[in-house]
Amino acid sequence: MHESPMIAQDHQPKVVLNPRTIAESKVLREVFATLVHAATCAKDVGCDPWEYATEMETLLGVGLKPSDLRWLVNMGYVSNAIEVTRPQDTARRFQPCYNLSFNRRTCFVLTEAGMSLGAEGISQPPDFLSEGENSGQSHVASPHRSVPSWDPDRRVLRVDGRVVKRYKVPSPNQEAIIAAFAEEGWPTAIDDPLPPHPEQDSKRRLRKTLQSLNANQTQQLLRFRGDGTGERILWERIEDDSPQAVLKFGDRGCIA
Repeated sequence: MHESPMIAQDHQPKVVLNPRTIAESKVLREVFATLVHAATCAKDVGCDPWEYATEMETLLGVGLKPSDLRWLVNMGYVSNAIEVTRPQDTARRFQPCYNLSFNRRTCFVLTEAGMSLGAEGISQPPDFLSEGENSGQSHVASPHRSVPSWDPDRRVLRVDGRVVKRYKVPSPNQEAIIAAFAEEGWPTAIDDPLPPHPEQDSKRRLRKTLQSLNANQTQQLLRFRGDGTGERILWERIEDDSPQAVLKFGDRGCIA
């Protein structure tokens, strides 16, 4: 007999992702596309959504991290359960899981809120600013991703409490760019905030300023760069680009 996990599917997230964030994030777009496709297949054949539940390894394989999965569960976008199907079973069976301890047999399905959000997000055309394409819009980082903080009085730039740059002498151009990002909530990209100067080439000045922003960081955690037009600036965390650590499984099958 098919045993679907008795997990609430109708609770609403306290903080919402927006479809545009999904559309512009390669990882989120792939994750939601995978989960929406599974849910759609289940609906097409008229079976329980858990028959098409997606294994954790599949979602990790597209770049999602375990902490991201836990966040999606906590926010009510996905539900998780442990598969206990035996070879003689005629349908997939699951054991309800009421905590965030995942293992190799953990599977996921979209909640109603996640389905609605994901379907809208993946239907929008992607605009990957990280690849240098310019949409002319600013996009705030997803809410579970930490962003830098700027203390204008002490002139200190931090990430997760770690000092990236500390300005002992004024650096108007660099500080103007940091302040502009901070004022807008650290979107993925902003327009060049530096005012025109009749004796300076704006693009060359911006390029040199970005080079200075990236140089001599106390801890090399941030990278600032142009989008190729000479008019917009992007930021990214260097550690986000590092290869994902290999996940090790403990004796109980849980992520160590």
